[in-house]
Amino acid sequence: MLCQFWFKNVFSYRDETVFDMQAAAIEEFSDSLIPPPGDKFSSLLPVSAIFGPNGGGKSNALSALIYLLSRILLPIRTSSDYRNPFTSYVRRYEPFLLDDHSREKPAEFGIVFRTRAAQYQYELSVLSDAVVAESMSYTKTHGQRRRVNLLFEREGGRIKLGAALKEANTQKVSETIPYLSFLSINYSFAEIEDAVDWFKQCCAVNYAVPDRDHRFYSILNEPEVKPGLLRMLAEMDIPISDYEVEEEEGENGEKKRRVWTAHVVDGQRYYLRLNRESEGTMKLLSILPNVILSLSTGGLLLVDELDAKLHPQLLRYLIKLYTDPAENEEHAQLIFTCHDTSIMRNDLLRRDEIWFAAQNEKSASNLWSLYDIHEPGGGRVKNTAAYDRQYLAGRYGADPYLKKMMDWGDPDA
Repeated sequence: MLCQFWFKNVFSYRDETVFDMQAAAIEEFSDSLIPPPGDKFSSLLPVSAIFGPNGGGKSNALSALIYLLSRILLPIRTSSDYRNPFTSYVRRYEPFLLDDHSREKPAEFGIVFRTRAAQYQYELSVLSDAVVAESMSYTKTHGQRRRVNLLFEREGGRIKLGAALKEANTQKVSETIPYLSFLSINYSFAEIEDAVDWFKQCCAVNYAVPDRDHRFYSILNEPEVKPGLLRMLAEMDIPISDYEVEEEEGENGEKKRRVWTAHVVDGQRYYLRLNRESEGTMKLLSILPNVILSLSTGGLLLVDELDAKLHPQLLRYLIKLYTDPAENEEHAQLIFTCHDTSIMRNDLLRRDEIWFAAQNEKSASNLWSLYDIHEPGGGRVKNTAAYDRQYLAGRYGADPYLKKMMDWGDPDA
């Protein structure tokens, strides 16, 4: 479970930026929270949605997190048979480019995440392909004491080990490979395996890249996917009673797949090619396997533009799969970017689950939650407020372009 993520000098974010999945001390939807393992730990949010104008930094915030995940997992993927057909990778980052000094400085990342056994803190600084600094520590989630245990610290070519890793090699570690990845590839330390398993359960989907919509063909018939997918389609009143995946060999030995969807009309079953379905139905068929996987494993699902091509009611349905403890027994989490303000409502999301991204006067992106906003009188936005209307009216600071367009229609503006 993700607790917190922070980053600096990455894409459009120049200054240190913190994205927090730790629940604030507020009343709304407290039964939807992921409970802590003890009173020394915080409850966690099951969902967070990031809103804001085009170019404001929504996608870049997700990309920063996906890059960190990719930086750990890609060396492991290259050296083993580990594969995750559900996820996309971000293989490169850019530093902030709109000033005279940031491009020469390293990008910095930090993440706190929790497994059943421990809560981990991992930090990584990179400059181009080289690892500049790296560290990792953990705190056991059981027991009376909350003691922080060092796993390793890396500064340039020097690596300091904690007691749990004292047998590990610290010599001749490539500067381009995170030491966490090196340990996972070469050893079987319990703490490292536990932490890396969490990274492997993360899934990233980017619907801004059209050809990735069709990667799901290969997983539609997975035994853990199909029953849940058909159940969810029925609950959403999508008239698909079944589907079949055809495979055939291509010219270069590559497998070509065709998906047929079954529709029952007047007791008769008819099949349609998937490309005859609506764009929204195809989007659902591509996202639901990722949803099912994350809910079954308790993984983190990251989706850019989740609302694209989806009816608002279907979007609400997907969110409620994560906020309903009966559906989300394994404590999965969903983080997504969105433009659809119809879900920015106090009957669906908590104030700390609504985030905004926008650029400041220096063209650097900022990220903040609705709970962080204080009204002119000094108090926070109330949980009875009409979040969507106040956002569109410019009260929350993440829609300067939209407000200007609205003003164009006002002859007195």
